[in-house]
Amino acid sequence: MKKTLLAVAVAAALPAAAFAQTNVTLYGIADAGVGFVDTDAAGADAAMVVNSGYQSTSRFGIRGTEDLGSGLKATFNIEAGVNFDTGTTDAAGFFQRRAVVGVAGGFGEVRFGRDYTPAFSAAGSTDVMGYGLYGNWLTFTAGAGGITTRASNGVHYTGNFSGLTVRAMYATGETNDAAVGPLAGDKDANDAWGLSAVYGGGPLTVQGYYQEVNNGAGDALKQAGIGAGYKFGAFRVTLTYGVADGDGTAAPFAGVDKVQALGVGAGIKLGTGELLAQAIQIKGDAVAGSDPKGTSFGLAYVHPLSKRTNLYATYGMMRNNSTASFASFASANTAPAGAAGADPQAVAIGVRHLF
Repeated sequence: MKKTLLAVAVAAALPAAAFAQTNVTLYGIADAGVGFVDTDAAGADAAMVVNSGYQSTSRFGIRGTEDLGSGLKATFNIEAGVNFDTGTTDAAGFFQRRAVVGVAGGFGEVRFGRDYTPAFSAAGSTDVMGYGLYGNWLTFTAGAGGITTRASNGVHYTGNFSGLTVRAMYATGETNDAAVGPLAGDKDANDAWGLSAVYGGGPLTVQGYYQEVNNGAGDALKQAGIGAGYKFGAFRVTLTYGVADGDGTAAPFAGVDKVQALGVGAGIKLGTGELLAQAIQIKGDAVAGSDPKGTSFGLAYVHPLSKRTNLYATYGMMRNNSTASFASFASANTAPAGAAGADPQAVAIGVRHLF
């Protein structure tokens, strides 16, 4: 009832004619918990924290469809991040998570605006922790710069064909090679494109992706990966590999022209809950000097209270070599390394509610 009233209140701000023709839904995730973070910095103690978004980034969004007839429908989705520990929006800005409008039909869906990249969507399908809880695959995608999460100014396509989901994207940096003017800049600057495919049939999931994301000089960071997952009874296992290859400047971090990761995850049902574990090894190829290398360990337990609410407990640790400073990632939180060679770790318990 409350959800319906909220949706009506939001839609009341829209033109009356548009609301009469469009199915509008308000949705979101409320996630917060308490924990301790140890950066392993010299002379530092573990800090007690109350944070939003350990299992899932807290958010709210509005989405809707309109039946256009002949099997077609118009679609839109805007989504904003919110911090439940402080009541603020996330640092990236209002409605920065998704802002798309498009058309869907038997061919799939074409959307214009800001959306997830094909690579990010595909890799998440073989992350046993689902991009949440400490030690998830964000440790590679965001922590090591392995996958660009979203693309603005994009044309995005998704199609589903008998268990095979195909995604494609092209995003423009909106430059015209001019030296001066409103669209000045290298014509390839900040352009991006990508393709991915995910097959889900019965207990098996297989994914693969490739995308290129240009920097401000038009040099491409190439991102590629594969993965697989399998369920059998109360158990499930996943294996995921990713690589990001640049030129030393477009690479994920200074002085490294390639970073790659291999992750192995497992889950086992314990009553109505599930115990999750994952190990990820990340290695960078240094332009000069020693290669940074880190190994992430994550452990979590998720216990459902209803279809929309669950409790969780999670622990993560990153073991870095002397030149690495990788962090352990939850969904919207990290346990950062206090210095190169530090071994950060964190623990948290919390609650997540879907609405």
